[in-house]
Amino acid sequence: MQRLEWDEGMSVGVEAIDNDHKQLLALINEISDAIDRNKAPAVIEDVFAQLEAYVVEHFSREEALMRQCRYPDLKAHIKQHRQFTAKVPELKRELLNADSTEVAAEINLFLFDWLMNHIVGEDMCFAQLAHDSGLSTKKQRKPSRLRRMTAWLGNRLTLGRRIFLTALIPIVGVSLLSVLVLWISFQRFYHVQQLMGVTAIVQEINDLSHQLQKERGLSAGVISSEYAAFKPSLQSQRQQTDQAVTDFLDQLQGLPELDPLLATQIQITRQKLDELAGLRDQIDSGSLTVIQSLGYYSTLIDSLQKIPEGTLKLEMDSDLVNSMTAYTALLHMKEAAGVQRAIGTQAILQGEFSPGLYQRYASLIGEQRSFSKVFNQFVSPEQQKLWQAHIQGPAAIRMQGFESLIDRAIQEDRLAMLDSQRWFEVTSARIDGLKTLADQLGEVIDARATQQVSELKWGLVITTITLMIILSLTILLSWLLNRSVIDPVRRMTRAMTRLAEGERDLRFTDHFARDELGRMAAAYEECRRSLLRADVASTVSNHRQQVELQARIREKERFRVLASTDPLTGAVNRRKFTELAENEIERAERYKRPLSVMMLDLDHFKRVNDTYGHAAGDDVLRMFYQTCYGKVRSTDVVSRLGGEEFAILMPETDLKQALELAARIRYAISQLVVKVGTRDRVNTLTVSIGVTAWDVDQAQTISDMLEQADQALYYAKESGRDRVVGYDEHCQLETEKTRALDV
Repeated sequence: MQRLEWDEGMSVGVEAIDNDHKQLLALINEISDAIDRNKAPAVIEDVFAQLEAYVVEHFSREEALMRQCRYPDLKAHIKQHRQFTAKVPELKRELLNADSTEVAAEINLFLFDWLMNHIVGEDMCFAQLAHDSGLSTKKQRKPSRLRRMTAWLGNRLTLGRRIFLTALIPIVGVSLLSVLVLWISFQRFYHVQQLMGVTAIVQEINDLSHQLQKERGLSAGVISSEYAAFKPSLQSQRQQTDQAVTDFLDQLQGLPELDPLLATQIQITRQKLDELAGLRDQIDSGSLTVIQSLGYYSTLIDSLQKIPEGTLKLEMDSDLVNSMTAYTALLHMKEAAGVQRAIGTQAILQGEFSPGLYQRYASLIGEQRSFSKVFNQFVSPEQQKLWQAHIQGPAAIRMQGFESLIDRAIQEDRLAMLDSQRWFEVTSARIDGLKTLADQLGEVIDARATQQVSELKWGLVITTITLMIILSLTILLSWLLNRSVIDPVRRMTRAMTRLAEGERDLRFTDHFARDELGRMAAAYEECRRSLLRADVASTVSNHRQQVELQARIREKERFRVLASTDPLTGAVNRRKFTELAENEIERAERYKRPLSVMMLDLDHFKRVNDTYGHAAGDDVLRMFYQTCYGKVRSTDVVSRLGGEEFAILMPETDLKQALELAARIRYAISQLVVKVGTRDRVNTLTVSIGVTAWDVDQAQTISDMLEQADQALYYAKESGRDRVVGYDEHCQLETEKTRALDV
């Protein structure tokens, strides 16, 4: 019988349960050894008693452990325990009453199968639960914090969700980065659009501030001359200023949404422009001084110039920043020149500078030089050439000459002798030149802003498309990577499940990288091949065992046949004949059915042996049996009782039917041709037959029937042989001469 050794892979991690399993294995192996060595039934019964007691003890300990760790299938487990506990005494009885090694082998295999199913199929199910409940006695290293964290995630998130999150996080990151890039690009585009809105009114601001500067100068002249000079020019200038205000306000209507600071500054400018009409009335009524009028106009112009200055806070490229810086410097320079014009006009008309006014006049000249340096620093080489042409032009030269003239007139106290109208014209010419430069620079700023808006717009479109492509590719690649992990894992899971169910046909034909999945596929294939080899080996072993078992069965059957048949003729021997006849007599008596027996004896058989030898005699006996066997039914039994004496048992046959069969057999024997050596010799054989039928009043056993048949046979012999004699129911012999009977 086979033996099974303990393997540490069978351990469930609880020492007490593992020790129980080892003890159960030892007891089953002891039963196997007892069967193999044909030990006394008392030994087998003792081992079974130990097994039965230890099974109960083990089940009790195991159920207590399951209750402690709250095993969910406890009831089903207890039911299985009770079934096997009741099965052990039954197995013991079967083994002790077994009359063949096959039954013992089946019981032994059943015990091994149960133990393996109990350990691997049942107890392994709660091994993890026992470990999680802290009941495992197997020593393990304390996992690291990282291992605990990954185990925590693995316990709460499925593999699909973990891979999904692994793919989702980069997608979210790329999405947020894309949104950030788009937001930054949009903000730049928004700021440049605001700049475009401001640059669209730069020309209007330049025109309006220029007209206000003229109006300021003329207003100063009118007030200083006590309304004697510049009055017509002032009225004409006011009309030009109003037109510039209208154009400016109209331009504001089409502006996009602006930065709050710029919007506030424009609103302040609007309010000051609304106060312009009241200021003019005060000037016309003579209720304002020159200083007051200059202050208002300067405040209004300064408010206008702060609008372009506010664009410097917007995000723009360096060229635009430089251009806007130069533009605001040019506006401040022009404003300083305009204030200088107004102060100079007032001083010439009054013949002197009022206290502190000359210092203001001189500081304005210095401011213009400072703004000139700033302008020259931030403009392009082409604009620097235009600037050089301006400061070297006639208007600038005349302005410098008139400033020198004023300085000498102040020193010589001849300021009143200068022409205020001429001063106004000279300064206005220079301011007009500055305005021309400002207009040109404004056009450059507008062109650059338009170009930048176009570039940013296309950049925003390209950035959006690029980010969408990147995001789409990221999602696609993440999905593909997700599927490249999930699909093989799912396929391997199905393959392992089928492998565990006994199917060995599924194999992976895909090529995997040399990574964990590749090693898993290789391990699966190796496991599949090992199981296939084990299946083949098991099949070969089982086949060998079946062949050996069939050989033993055939050998046993051969011995059984040899023990119940005559070795020479193949007929049933006397012992088997008696056994079969007793069964038929019992059936005939119970069911009142007919039964007959005939005895046959070859006439003068000794002559055959003496004449032709014993070999020929053996051939005659075999031919005699074959002839008899060919005439009887399949339910009849032909037996050789000894020598040349045979008997035939005929169930469901009465005396008449038996006599008819005996006559046919006698005739067939008389027609036999015996071949001796290399020549055929016709030797007439005859047989004498005695027939009797079952009668409960005359015969109780087969011996009684054989005795009756023997008496009839004796009478046939005495009557001349070659005949059939029946034993009648009145114990009288009847003889039938059947030589001429043709069957």
